[in-house]
Amino acid sequence: MTKRRVRMPQNPDVPPEENTGLYDVQRLADYLGVKPATVRTLKKRHQVPAPTAENINGGAVWRAGDVKSFYAPSEKRVSQSEPEPDGPSVIDLFAGCGGLSRGFRNAGYNVLAGYDNWDPAIRTYNHNLPERAYKLDLSDVDLTIRTIEASGFCFDGIIGGPPCQDFSSAGKRKEGARADLTEKYATIVAHFRPSFFVMENVARAKTATAFRHAVEILTEAGYGITEHVLNAAYCGVPQARKRLITVGFLNGNMDNEFEEYLTAHLSDRPMTVRNYFGESLGTQYYYRHPRSYARRAVFSIDEPSPTIRGVNRPVPQGYPGHPGDAAPVSEARPLTTVERARIQTFEDFEFLGSKTDVEQLIGNAVPVNLAKYVGASVRSYLADNLTA
Repeated sequence: MTKRRVRMPQNPDVPPEENTGLYDVQRLADYLGVKPATVRTLKKRHQVPAPTAENINGGAVWRAGDVKSFYAPSEKRVSQSEPEPDGPSVIDLFAGCGGLSRGFRNAGYNVLAGYDNWDPAIRTYNHNLPERAYKLDLSDVDLTIRTIEASGFCFDGIIGGPPCQDFSSAGKRKEGARADLTEKYATIVAHFRPSFFVMENVARAKTATAFRHAVEILTEAGYGITEHVLNAAYCGVPQARKRLITVGFLNGNMDNEFEEYLTAHLSDRPMTVRNYFGESLGTQYYYRHPRSYARRAVFSIDEPSPTIRGVNRPVPQGYPGHPGDAAPVSEARPLTTVERARIQTFEDFEFLGSKTDVEQLIGNAVPVNLAKYVGASVRSYLADNLTA
């Protein structure tokens, strides 16, 4: 099992400052059993929680709840499963930091390799997963095909989440140059014609021209295709993240029978933040910066988190509040980087790169438990219908 590489506390009974409930650098150093200079080094490496504030009385400070959550005992976390010897083998295109790969690995797949073109994603993938990610310009279809053919990998399926910012409500409202990466993903799948493929996109990609062209390419290659929007909150993720999951089986699923497999084990109710974290957050409410003040920003832990995005901003001075806020903003705090990663169900996972890179890696990732859910559904279908 890959462990998060952090220094665990040697003196966990060291309390925060009594009046403020905060750990300063000296108290956190005492908690960890190190020198204050070591805390500053660990902070630069993202191996301590993100500070609540950077300059209180001349130094960084941390809320007690953030510290306790970050150093929660590993047995309370979701463990990483080992692949099964007879599990299907896959490669992961547009792998990012490895959400799909880890989720499919947890579902018993043998992940042979990941491919991506962004250095922070590749470093993070290789730092946390036993499989190897390789840098590859996946927009160059011919190069991608030659590279995969030269690898000698023998795979049953291709999984991937081609970038979809041009479909996303967080970005442009019309398709842009990157949308055709979905078509290129389809072209690569159609060339290799594995037994199955899985493609993850934002929900609104379903009506995009590039996505429809991709489906046409895959249908012509002989795949029976299921398109379904899953809400991750019903798949073991404490987040109302809706994603379009497109799955195809070569010479199978011609009557969309996989739809039943994909929906058979959805939870009866959405997972809330409290369901996942228990009381470890130390707060009932948290702030998530809205795209505009016409939207709410304060959420309760007794509901699923809204979609984790690639930015994490503090509460701005003069926030006006919103009628839909779960509480006054004075009762809320922003989530830490580690907490945001855990809402994406990344456990025992260390993200590498600048703070901006790390936040983007987390926001762009496929939630691990969502990937595991989809992977398990595919395996059930393969067991009943095909030989992988």
